[in-house]
Amino acid sequence: MLLLARDRLGKKPLNYGLIGDSLYFCSELAPLLDQRLALWEIEPDALAAYLIFGFISAPQTIVKQIKKLPPAHYLVWRAGDVKVQRYWSFDQSEKIVCSYDEAVGLVREKLDESIRLRLRSDVPVGLLLSGGLDSNTLLARLVRGLGQKVKAFTIGFTQREYDESEIAQKSASHFGVEHHLLVGDPDLLKLLPDVVRHYGEPSADKSVLPTMLLCGLTSRYVKVALSGDGGDEAFAGYPKHWLKSWQHHVSGFFPSGWRERWTLDSMKGGPWQQTKIIEKLRRRLLPETRSLFSGEFFSGRFFRSIATPMLQKRTASFLGGMVHEFWNGKLNAFDRILHWDNTEPLPYSLLTKLDIASMARGLEVRSPFLDHEFVELCAKLPRRWKVNGKKGKRILRDLVSPDLPPEVLSAPKRGFSVPLGQWWRNEARQQIRDGLFPLHSALQPFIEEKAAAHLLDQHQSGRANHAQRLWNLWVLNEWARTFLRN
Repeated sequence: MLLLARDRLGKKPLNYGLIGDSLYFCSELAPLLDQRLALWEIEPDALAAYLIFGFISAPQTIVKQIKKLPPAHYLVWRAGDVKVQRYWSFDQSEKIVCSYDEAVGLVREKLDESIRLRLRSDVPVGLLLSGGLDSNTLLARLVRGLGQKVKAFTIGFTQREYDESEIAQKSASHFGVEHHLLVGDPDLLKLLPDVVRHYGEPSADKSVLPTMLLCGLTSRYVKVALSGDGGDEAFAGYPKHWLKSWQHHVSGFFPSGWRERWTLDSMKGGPWQQTKIIEKLRRRLLPETRSLFSGEFFSGRFFRSIATPMLQKRTASFLGGMVHEFWNGKLNAFDRILHWDNTEPLPYSLLTKLDIASMARGLEVRSPFLDHEFVELCAKLPRRWKVNGKKGKRILRDLVSPDLPPEVLSAPKRGFSVPLGQWWRNEARQQIRDGLFPLHSALQPFIEEKAAAHLLDQHQSGRANHAQRLWNLWVLNEWARTFLRN
């Protein structure tokens, strides 16, 4: 008998394959693919998920013969038979009963405890510092709450709209900690083959490039670092969480079949997804779908244009099942969005990216916001304590505002991204074309190459911004070139 288990929130990936009489498993997919245990076949459902969502959820991987173990699950292999079972979940329906001030104290106490646990190390611990509230909250609690002096590490960009280094520098100076800064440039794109090699399957999170660069910088000085990952999911930090009060229950007035049909048509393109007016109406009446899929990826008409008829037909049942599962249950819009964010993009995109990038550079990253007891506490906080008008993280802001510089508290949310759109019209113009074409033969049954060429021409002429979609396709083609050589 063999027992495998994955951590509760999905901080570490776990892939496995039952091939012949043997069970193969690894945290990264690439070593399994390199073993050439089988003639690897692309899984159409996984490919469709990658195009629409930008990541591939458990139990699938990009190849049919290998599966992912979901977070908070264990696997038992006995006599050639595999059984998978869940061992933990968190409840969003039951809300805490106490005053707001008491809740602030509970969150502060639990966060300090989580940070203290993650400082246990035989070597110095650093901090990945951006201009955002989450990592700066960790810095404030480390210095003011726990009396710890840490080294902080930041990546910046020359393009101001992507750069948070100035705010990070002010914060580091405010708290008197040693700060290291590295400025990224288009040479970051040279990391793509290395990124794909370590991932082992396509992932559309383009922030993996600066993350890998940041982890490389950090590992020169420390071998363990804290990060603020999980803060947005715990405290409703994304704009899609800041719904108007009437939107939290509006979708419940519509029949479930109607909601599913409209969502599915918007996702993969269909009769109910015809005009911008209809799509705008859908975003208002079904606000939950803002979390389910992003307009930056291949949803709606973009999926219909890039996916071959065969891919559209073969994945119809899978996508319908995913939409049905999304709408299942009694959660209101706010909690439904947070549940999706915590159980889908967080483990399969954000945390996978962080694990791959850090391990590739010899760095162990620990995330205090992902302590399971802390997550359980945050799930019990009502919406009004997380969202205040057009701002999220209300309780976290109130907790840390006495300690943070005003620039951090008032800074607009930027995210951790790179200016791919500009690079692909200028310095990396030919690089993206070479990366996309010719399309690998294994992808041709699924992807319309002419549609990909049209997207690139539109982008480089300045008629449209397809930076994220082109990144999706480039990563996919690079993956096929790397792992499907034969």
